[in-house]
Amino acid sequence: MTPKSQALELLGFEHANLKSGQVSTLDHLKGKPSLMMFFEPECPWCFKQGKAFNRLLAQCDNKVNIVAMGANADRSSLKKTLWKMHLDFDGFEAGPTMMQQVGQLPATPITLLLDEQGNLVSYLRGYIKDAQLQELLPKVLGVSCLANVG
Repeated sequence: MTPKSQALELLGFEHANLKSGQVSTLDHLKGKPSLMMFFEPECPWCFKQGKAFNRLLAQCDNKVNIVAMGANADRSSLKKTLWKMHLDFDGFEAGPTMMQQVGQLPATPITLLLDEQGNLVSYLRGYIKDAQLQELLPKVLGVSCLANVG
């Protein structure tokens, strides 16, 4: 993982949308803090994290962006996994240029926390429960959501 001190801006890299196939940057996410969850096929913890992020998104009232980034598999496998996850947010195939900058993922899920400009602030490794997310978001990203998340 890239150290926080490098202030890596992560929204300008190009990625293929796993639903439409359209290649674009994630610059449209600027203006709000973002969570970028990396997933792989056959990762049960990724499915759990996706569900937790669906609940978080429902409670955050447009205060935060969440996006899923598929990695370490072919596009077809990532599309199938995204479809099975039933996410309430967009999913992309992580582009090679960004992956080169981010480096090898030690495990999935891994979630990168980005400020309003898309700069890497911190990251979370593994599955993070709803209560932990509610506690971390105000401290790390300055975003407070409703506390009654499952």
